Amino acid sequence: MKHHYFFILIFALFFSGYYFTASAQMKSCCEPDGVILLSTIKQTPGTLKMVKTLDSIGKNANPEDFYLMNAARMELFKKKLETEKDPYKRLEYYFKYGNEALNAGKTDEAINVIEQVLSAMKLTVENSTPQFKLYFDLLAIAYMRKGELENCAANHTAQSCIIPIRGGGIHKFTTGSEKAIELYSMLLVKYPDDLQSRYLLNIAYMTLGKYPTEVPKQWLIESAVFTKNTSNIILKDVAVAKAVDMNGISGSCVVEDLDNDGLLDIMASSYGLSDQIRYMHQQNDGSFKNETVSTGLVGITGGLNLIHADYNNDGFADFIILRGGWLGKNAKFPFSLIKNNGNNTFEDVTLESGLYSPAPTQTASWGDFNNDGWIDLFVAHENYPCQLFMNIKGKFKDVTVKYGLNLTTFAKGCVWGDINNDGFPDLYISTLGAPNKLLLNKPGKNPGERLFFDISKSAGVEEPLYSFPTWFFDFDNDGWLDIFVSGYDTRRFSLVAEDAARDMLGLPVLGELPRLYHNNGNNTFTDVSVAYDVNHVNYTMGCNFGDIDNDGWLDYYLGTGAPEYTSIIPNKLYHNLAGKKFEDITYATNTGHIQKGHGVAFADIDNDGDQDIYAVIGGAVEGDRFRNVLFENSTISGNQWIKLKLEGTGSNRSAIGARVRIKVKTTTGHFQNFYHTVSTGGSFGSKPLTIAAGLGNATGIEEIEIRWPNAKQSTEIITGVSMNTLVNVKEAAGKQ
Repeated sequence: MKHHYFFILIFALFFSGYYFTASAQMKSCCEPDGVILLSTIKQTPGTLKMVKTLDSIGKNANPEDFYLMNAARMELFKKKLETEKDPYKRLEYYFKYGNEALNAGKTDEAINVIEQVLSAMKLTVENSTPQFKLYFDLLAIAYMRKGELENCAANHTAQSCIIPIRGGGIHKFTTGSEKAIELYSMLLVKYPDDLQSRYLLNIAYMTLGKYPTEVPKQWLIESAVFTKNTSNIILKDVAVAKAVDMNGISGSCVVEDLDNDGLLDIMASSYGLSDQIRYMHQQNDGSFKNETVSTGLVGITGGLNLIHADYNNDGFADFIILRGGWLGKNAKFPFSLIKNNGNNTFEDVTLESGLYSPAPTQTASWGDFNNDGWIDLFVAHENYPCQLFMNIKGKFKDVTVKYGLNLTTFAKGCVWGDINNDGFPDLYISTLGAPNKLLLNKPGKNPGERLFFDISKSAGVEEPLYSFPTWFFDFDNDGWLDIFVSGYDTRRFSLVAEDAARDMLGLPVLGELPRLYHNNGNNTFTDVSVAYDVNHVNYTMGCNFGDIDNDGWLDYYLGTGAPEYTSIIPNKLYHNLAGKKFEDITYATNTGHIQKGHGVAFADIDNDGDQDIYAVIGGAVEGDRFRNVLFENSTISGNQWIKLKLEGTGSNRSAIGARVRIKVKTTTGHFQNFYHTVSTGGSFGSKPLTIAAGLGNATGIEEIEIRWPNAKQSTEIITGVSMNTLVNVKEAAGKQ
C-alpha cells in the first residue's frame, strides 16, 4: 500500500533536485595510519609478486561483492539516486546511502542524509510506524558513533571506551551522546520493550558521566552488574605511551621476539584491502619503534589473522597472514607465508614454498602432525575445502586428500592439540552454522603413516553450532587438554546489544553460548560451561589465554563484537579460580573495552614476570577504526613464575606441541603440578611460543618434565631450576 510519505519524498527529494552535503570528517579518527609509499630496502621477487597480486585484487574488487568497501558502496548508491525515479527504490537507496556513509566513517554525512530524509517525509518517532523505526535506529547509532569519534578516538585517554566509563573516558564533546539519548528516550516511549535501545541509552548516559543517577528509572540497567566481582589485578592501557596503538579495523597480531634480542616485538594487521601490515620493534628502553618501511613488507596488506611458527627451523619466528574471511566465495585472496630473515626484515615466500592458495579464510594452525621435526600447516577455508600442507624441509606439499581432511564447511577456528596424550596432535575445527569437528590423529596401516578420524559426535564437542574462536588448554591442571569454543550467532548480528542487555538484566539470552569442554581422558568430553559459569553470550571474535596473576591457573580474554555499530559490548576477562570456576572480572580490572575486539595475545611484554594483554581493536567496516590496546599488568600478587623457552632439535625448532609439567612445592607443604603446551594459544591472535607459567605460592620447583614432539617422543626431566627467571632448554635428542 502506498503511503503519503512517499509522495512527500518524491516532491522534496526528487523534483526539487535536492542534494545532500557532508561535513568534513575527522581523518585522524576513522582513517588508517599514514600511508606508506615506498620501502627503503630492496624487496624480494616473492614479495613483489604478492604485492602485485594484492594490488590487483584491490583495484579490481567489486564493492557489491565486499561489504567492507563502504566508501565505494556509498558512491554507488549516490549514483543510483541520480537516475532512479521509483519512489520506493529511492527511499531504499537513501537509507543505504546513509548507512554506507556511516560505515565508511562519514558520520556527519550519514547524519545529514538521514535527518533530511526524515524532515522531508515529516517523520517523527511519535508518528512513525515500525516500518520506519530503522531510520531512527540508524540516526541514533550515528550520533553515538559521532561521540565516539570526537572523544574516544580524537581525544583518546587510557580510560576511553572502557566501561564503566569514568575519569578520562567521560566525553568532553557531548553533542553525539546527547542526541543519542534524546532519540533512544523517544524510541523507548514508543517501544518500551526495545532492550537494544535501553542498553545503548545506558551507555550514552555513561559517556556523559550521568550513569546511573540520571538514567530514567524505568530504563536503568542497575549498576550492580559493574560491581558484582572484585579483583586485585591491576591493568592499564598503555598502548599510546608505548607507541603500539596501531589504528585500523579488524585484524590480528603476533607478539614474539622476532629478532631474538630478548625483547618481544609486535606484528599487527588490519582487514582493509589496502591496509598495510605493521611491525613494531621493541627498543632497549621498553618503547616501540614502527619499523614497517624497513621490513621489506611494504605493500603486503589486508590481513584478518596472523599466526606464527618457525617453519624452516632457522631459529627465527615466521608467520602467515590470512585473508578473505567473511567476504564470500568471490574473495579468492591468497594467504601469505612471511619468512623472517632474522635482521628485522621479512619476505613473502608463499609462492616458492608451495603454499599459494586463493580462497577465503581467517583461520589456520601450525602443528607437526607426524612428528618428523618440521612444522606442518592446516588451513581452514570458508565454503572451500580445507587444506593440510605437509612441511618437507621448508617446502610444503598439499596432502589434504591423502589424510582425509578435505572438509568443506564455513570454518571460523582451527587448533591442534593432543587430546589423548599419545604424543600426536589432533585437530579441532569450529564452524558457522554446522557441527564442529574433532579429528583424532591415529596410526595408519603402514609404518609412520597417520590418519584422521572424525570423533566429533562421540566426543560430544559438536556445539555450539554457530562457533568462532577456539583453543586447547588444561584449565584444571589434570594433565589432559580441554577445549574452549566461543559462540558467535550471526543470526542475531543486529541484536547483539539486546543480548548484552538480557545478560545484564538476568533475562534469557537468545544468542549462541560458548562451550567449555572438560577432557574425560577417554576421547570424550563433558560440557561444564554452566558449572564453570562461562555460559554467557559474548559474541567473541578474537581471544586468547594466559595466567594474568601467576597463580598457576589459566585465564582468558575475549575480544567481542559484530559488524553493526550497535554492538557496543565489552570485551571480557575471565579469571580461573583454581580450576573450579571462572569469574568475570572485566569491570573490576578496567578491561571492558567497548570497541570491537579481534586478535589477542597474552605476553610479558615488559619482561617483569607477569603477563600483559595486547588486543587488536576495530570493526568490520572501513569507518570502524580504533586504536589497539596494550593492558600493562602491574599486579602485586606475591605469586611465583617461570618462563621456559624450548628449542627443538629432533622436534620442530620452536617446539610447538611440546608438553610441559612443572611440579612445585607449595607453602602448605603439598605438591602441585602445572601443565602447559607450547603453542600460540587461541585461533585468533598469536602469543609468544615461550611458556610463561605462573607457579602460585610455590616455595620451589621440584622438577620440570618436557615431552618433546619428536619421532621417539622423548622425555626429559630437569631439576635444580630457580623460580622467577627465564630458562632456555635445548632438546637433548640430537640434531636431525
